[in-house]
Amino acid sequence: MKFRKSTACALALAAIVGLQAPISTVAAEIELKMQFASPDGTPWNDMDRRFAKQIEEITHNRAEVRFFPPNSVTPFGDWLQATGSGVLDLGFVWHPVLQGKFVPMELFGLPGLSPNQTIATTVYWRLRDEFPEMTNLFKPEDNVVELATFVAMGAHLHTKEPIRELSAIKGKVFGAQDAAGVKVLEELGASATVMVGSDAYLAMQRGAIDGVLAAWGWVNNFKLNEVTEYHTLLNLNPGTYSTVMNKDTYDKLSDEEKAHLADVTPMYFFYNTTNSAAAATSSIPAEKIISLSSEDQASLTAQMQPHWAEWVAKADAAGLPGQKILDEAAWLMKLYDQN
Repeated sequence: MKFRKSTACALALAAIVGLQAPISTVAAEIELKMQFASPDGTPWNDMDRRFAKQIEEITHNRAEVRFFPPNSVTPFGDWLQATGSGVLDLGFVWHPVLQGKFVPMELFGLPGLSPNQTIATTVYWRLRDEFPEMTNLFKPEDNVVELATFVAMGAHLHTKEPIRELSAIKGKVFGAQDAAGVKVLEELGASATVMVGSDAYLAMQRGAIDGVLAAWGWVNNFKLNEVTEYHTLLNLNPGTYSTVMNKDTYDKLSDEEKAHLADVTPMYFFYNTTNSAAAATSSIPAEKIISLSSEDQASLTAQMQPHWAEWVAKADAAGLPGQKILDEAAWLMKLYDQN
């Protein structure tokens, strides 16, 4: 069944390539197939195109990146498998979709831990140096090479009707960017389910849900601002993601090309994903962005503490020094937030 699925994907991709490929007398030595995560014209796609251009320049045009529309080659949740099998060469792996596979990164999904994605990503890179176990995200059978891993901005509630206090969440139905967000919303009295950005857009458009718990980047890149009007700041459960390359394709690069790619990737994605999140709020009137009262914020923080203990237990079971990593992460978050 697995072979047939991969074969079908490969045949579908071949058909797309045949339809979209421009006529050229000189073929690139290395073709890098990549699928967009969101509709064209969004910051994520602009980021991907700039990154592609840099790869082509690094390889002196020995490599060429070819893009395909969202979900045209593989569903969002199967992106890692598609990249590992070679159906795609460059892939975007949203960790929360594969619940339980990326335990080290679930640390950054803890509600109330991360003040913002910039600090959280910096803390993650620091933790990788102090705790090598934090780098063990992919297995040999995944057949991918990690290019970069980042923490996304914390999730907020994006709704058609204003949510001005915690009690207003009770009884409503929401989509959420990850399972951790679902759990939090259910603890607050709502019904929720995990949805990727494109599905959340459709559910909001159809009135199937009252809102979406997601990062600002989703609002911008999946155009959730078209179907939502109010935004309640909660800063819960930041998501994390990696950009990966098929290992067989990566091995075709020279040592010099690999070194250049390693140099450019971290700052490239770090800079652009931060801009992407900031762009989401640039045109929203201040009165449509809602902050909870200090009493509600304190109540929310207190309710979220059991989630931290749960992650420590899960990390310990996975062979990680859970409490030590959590304590260091919390200290670094506070330290960097003060500077």
